[in-house]
Amino acid sequence: MLPREVAELDPRFVTDPYGLKVSRLIFASLVTLDPDTLEVVPDLVESLRLVAAAPGETTTVYEARLRPDLRFSDGSPLTTRDVVATFEALRDPRLGSVFARNYARIDRVVAIDEQTVRFELDAPHATFPTDLEMPVVRAEDAARRLDWRRAPPIGAGPYVLEAGSDSAHLVLSARGDWHHGPVAHPRVRFDVVRDDNTRALRLLGGEADVALNAIPPILVPLFDGDPRFEVRTAAGIGTTYLGFHTERIPLALRLAIAHAIDRALLVDAKLDGRARVTDSWVPANHWASIEIPGRAFDAARARAAIAALDGDLRTRRYVLRVSSDRFRVSLARAIAAMLADVGLNVDVRPSEPGTLIADLDEGRFDLCLLQVPEVIEPHVLSWFFGSDRVPGEGVGGANRWRLRDAELDAALERGRVSSDRATRVAAYAHAQRRLHATLPVLPLWQEDHVAVVRRGVVFDVPRDGRFGRIARAH
Repeated sequence: MLPREVAELDPRFVTDPYGLKVSRLIFASLVTLDPDTLEVVPDLVESLRLVAAAPGETTTVYEARLRPDLRFSDGSPLTTRDVVATFEALRDPRLGSVFARNYARIDRVVAIDEQTVRFELDAPHATFPTDLEMPVVRAEDAARRLDWRRAPPIGAGPYVLEAGSDSAHLVLSARGDWHHGPVAHPRVRFDVVRDDNTRALRLLGGEADVALNAIPPILVPLFDGDPRFEVRTAAGIGTTYLGFHTERIPLALRLAIAHAIDRALLVDAKLDGRARVTDSWVPANHWASIEIPGRAFDAARARAAIAALDGDLRTRRYVLRVSSDRFRVSLARAIAAMLADVGLNVDVRPSEPGTLIADLDEGRFDLCLLQVPEVIEPHVLSWFFGSDRVPGEGVGGANRWRLRDAELDAALERGRVSSDRATRVAAYAHAQRRLHATLPVLPLWQEDHVAVVRRGVVFDVPRDGRFGRIARAH
């Protein structure tokens, strides 16, 4: 079961989390991500290698070698022609992909032979292997947007979308010729149930087998003691955070708020302990993670800091924006109560996701409670914090906090251009420390992925929170 509808299945236009997860079952990419280690691993390719540049050259070259005998779900062969067409179209403004900027550094995509594709970049770009996780489409589909509601899309993934599926009821059938071998579950149905209680009742009534991150913590105990179910978890890689409009909330107030929120209490009381308090967006055990000094809960310190602020900052009413999800609203209200205890007046204002994001992009908020679902490639931090990523200023981005910090920008750029892992680790360590110092957002915790699974159903909870384990038993 899914808590929200799938908005899009064409992977070049997917921006909603469930569209991304389901689309990766229909389509396949040159590389994919190991669901536990989060490292880039081959999928459609046998190998991906960085070709050494000649002395004095600035061009960076990658060569990808395809597996033999690949096929799309309609039986047609998947060749280097399809790979070239996919990536040429991605960077073509006529297609209008939301990810076009990610591929702007490609100078040329060339088929060297029947199995080898060469990507020539205009400059070093260390995140490029992760960018190749974009699925490959047929050459004849590359230049157009796929209308999956009118006709099932053709991909190279383990499943095919059955005709008649819609955004609230998606039915997938397993392919018999998937390049990774037999599929664990021959048929999968995704039903969208928006109400938390109804999802739980449908599971209890035998109408569903798996709910991944779809049962709120307050209802999980219904299944803990039920012999028909297992509650399975994996440490998550997404971060729940409190964002600040930095032009309205100065650093002194942001620091006071950080000490006013008892994150450990919220994890225990609201999440039943299934999360880890964090001060960074990079998840624990990631290759770029570092130790960052925590900002401990200290209500007396927060109260004193707020009392020392100018009168308007102390007395005004602040607006905390949050999605209309019932559980997220309850978290926001608990945070507002903690802030009230130290002298701040905060009104919680829930909104539907589309309205919420539009308002945040326009700057219509003081604080907001949000989640970023995953941080796999740490350069994603530039999307949220780069000075050139403020919404509405000519480019895409999610720097809704209006943070502009040259030192942070430079660190993120060092991490982008270097292919040396040690250099990248140092660059992103600097970036994380800078974010800790400037505090445009307050990381709260990283929630576990929690799956309620009918006993006997094969499904291991992946650390990346995606649905790939539906196709593969292990």
